[in-house]
Amino acid sequence: MVASVGSAFVAALNLSGAAIEPVRDDLAGKLRGMVALPALGAAAAGGGVLGGVAWVAFKVGALSFGGGFVIIPLMRADAVGRGWMTGTQFLNAVALGQITPGPVVQTVSAVGYAAAGLGGGLLAALVAFSPSFVFVLAGAGYFSVLRTSRVAQAFLDGAGPAAIGAILGSAVLLAGTLREPWQFAVLAGAAVLLLGPALPVVRRGVVLTLLAAAATGLLVALAGGPLPH
Repeated sequence: MVASVGSAFVAALNLSGAAIEPVRDDLAGKLRGMVALPALGAAAAGGGVLGGVAWVAFKVGALSFGGGFVIIPLMRADAVGRGWMTGTQFLNAVALGQITPGPVVQTVSAVGYAAAGLGGGLLAALVAFSPSFVFVLAGAGYFSVLRTSRVAQAFLDGAGPAAIGAILGSAVLLAGTLREPWQFAVLAGAAVLLLGPALPVVRRGVVLTLLAAAATGLLVALAGGPLPH
């Protein structure tokens, strides 16, 4: 399943190339340089764990179309499959990425830290965010062309719902990591607060929901309740 998710993202990126056909040749050299950077970094690190961290971070940064949660299944497959983290640790890493002042893609820094310590975390952060900067810097002059392109708009109209489906798939995958009954109760409460009736007494924002969930977990810990490992 994870392999198919990764293949779908690669296919989506290939399709998006058709949307920039008029400027593809101009961007080709710049994009080749972007792709070469992580490869050079991995080679300099001598492969091994740091090379794996660089490759995972590059995939996360380059394939996160539609938001960070879209790439969660692929990131989890690498982090857990390579033995860097347990499923519970990865779930905590996602929560950490959600509360930091930045995108949830920052989760990859925790993955890198679990794999290779502070150096791995810093390497993961650097590599993961490099594609975004390169895409913006290399393609800034062509944004107006893409914005008025019917082909690009058609691609986004089709890829948008797919991104929503991928995010839903990530939620199901993460929910499957829960182990303790009180965690499922927190999940149900968060769903009501975020998705419940649009009434001031029911619906709350993401920040308040996260704070309430964190407070619940803290109270369970202080009371000596069961915690996942």
